[in-house]
Amino acid sequence: MTDIAGMRAELDGLVREQAERRALREQQGEEIKARSQEYMTKQVQAAERYVHHMRELAQRKTKSGWSTDRSHAEPASAFDAEEFSGFTPASAPPPARDEPRRARRHRAAEAEDDFENNPW
Repeated sequence: MTDIAGMRAELDGLVREQAERRALREQQGEEIKARSQEYMTKQVQAAERYVHHMRELAQRKTKSGWSTDRSHAEPASAFDAEEFSGFTPASAPPPARDEPRRARRHRAAEAEDDFENNPW
């Protein structure tokens, strides 16, 4: 009989320990989750501040006239705008070659040929 009571006491102790460990694990999980949420909130706030700062910088640049964005600005000089306004480079691809291309030779081979073909 004492053997069964001892086993029950031991089993109760193990069940209690298991429940305590589970509760501790859940508590630690909640703490980690809260820290992660706080960290992500701070990251988002920092990113928002950065975006706001960059927008302010862009506005200051355009207001003060030193913006590097040329999409709305005048050409760099009158020469570029007036004289070459109609000039557009040909954008046609080069004509296709009918004969196959010759393989490039190594420079040492070319130098040898030059030496052997020397008339003097």
